[in-house]
Amino acid sequence: MSKKVSLFIRLGIIGVWICLVFILVYRYYISGVKFSPLQKLSEEQFKKSEEWFGVYSQDRKIGYMKTSSEKIGDEYRFTQSGKTDFNTDEGKRITGSSQFKCLTDLEYRIKTFEFERRSGEEYFKSYGELDEDNLLLVFLETGEKKSTRTLEIQGQLYLPVTVKHMLFAQGLEKGKLFKVPVLDVFSLEVEDEIVEVRDLIPIKTGINVSTTYVLKIGESYSWISDGGIVLKEKDPSGRLYLSESENSAKSKEYNRIFDFLSIPVIKADKQLSYPDDLSYLKIRLSGLKVSEYPLLNGGRQVLKGDFLEINREKVESLKELTYKLPYKGKDKDINFFLKPTPFVHSDHHTIIYNADKFVALEKNAFRLARFLTANLYLTITKRPMFQIGTAMDVFNYPAGEGKESTVLFTAFTRAGGLPTRMVGGLVYIKGHFYFHIWPEVWIDQWVPADPSMGQFPANVTHIRLVEGDLDELVSHAEIIRDVKIDIMEAL
Repeated sequence: MSKKVSLFIRLGIIGVWICLVFILVYRYYISGVKFSPLQKLSEEQFKKSEEWFGVYSQDRKIGYMKTSSEKIGDEYRFTQSGKTDFNTDEGKRITGSSQFKCLTDLEYRIKTFEFERRSGEEYFKSYGELDEDNLLLVFLETGEKKSTRTLEIQGQLYLPVTVKHMLFAQGLEKGKLFKVPVLDVFSLEVEDEIVEVRDLIPIKTGINVSTTYVLKIGESYSWISDGGIVLKEKDPSGRLYLSESENSAKSKEYNRIFDFLSIPVIKADKQLSYPDDLSYLKIRLSGLKVSEYPLLNGGRQVLKGDFLEINREKVESLKELTYKLPYKGKDKDINFFLKPTPFVHSDHHTIIYNADKFVALEKNAFRLARFLTANLYLTITKRPMFQIGTAMDVFNYPAGEGKESTVLFTAFTRAGGLPTRMVGGLVYIKGHFYFHIWPEVWIDQWVPADPSMGQFPANVTHIRLVEGDLDELVSHAEIIRDVKIDIMEAL
């Protein structure tokens, strides 16, 4: 190896460790997100945004929708467009499309709007403009028929696409009620919608926790993040709109959905100030038939009745136990975890190419696991995802949370010759235990890593329950609904 290449590798390793130090500083001194019952967003947070949604009906994907908002001077511009497929009463398949644009003032008061909808051979268009006398002049076009209507507007009037912005500008508290006059741009009827803040849900994202607001707007429901992003909507017909990437939203393929917003969260009976510093945790589990979960006992986890003890692995011991890759053991049970699966694309040429580069740099099991934990923590954008994606899905669109980081980590490590399994269970973050998915690598025993939280080995609040492929793991999320955890000892 040349001196230049050797120097480059050493600098690369130093760079990774500098990033790890930054992660630790960020965790303990910068990142604390509070679970707030009241959230107001400034107009700057809505200065420009774009959101994509997959549209679903009866477990079938039927289309997509895009919304955007932008602040231009003393106005807001909102747009919404989408396509959906549906069957007529005669059984004919039809694609419908719609486009909507509007301008409002900084209080979201209507200035102009334009709505256009096509459905098979049917066509409808409306254009409205509010004058200084609070008269809304509307031009209508239906097929070849054109007409006009004039509406006298009393007070403030909103459009469906602007309602959430108005609500966040006023602030949201659980139980708070709003009465919002909303214009239907199709029927041109104004209805007073009753909006109720039904719930506030803590959502885990990497090492942080954010708040999601559950709003009932008339007969519809919206789940909106504390950053003002719509995560999910459900209309009176049961149609779902799920936040997705652009490519995923436009894709006609149906990927199984993991509704992280419906997964229960367990409130801890005690606060753990610095869980990453703990080397030992003892808890009491209730509400779970522990005999049905053999993985509760094994490796770092020791189960005695309803009491579970977890000891964190010592880094020095792992360095002594590590081995040069690829793994050459003969144990069939361990070698099984080198194989690809429908989600773990460890046999894909792109994954193999990158894994070979990683192994050439890190060479042994411990160093590869440590490197990939830090690498994926830094490169995968932290956001919860509804879709259950494959390793290549995550590689092509590096965003997600526990399941996305885990499936890509597992693909790389298996391709690099490091046996890795994916497990699901619980993890503690800021006062609550959440359902979570993470990988475990084989270094003479199963050692947990957590690339979504930047931890190797993972801290002792990771409570392993089950093992399997990604679709199997998410199917176990509901098992924690009746679980109660008492923290007995933390050292």
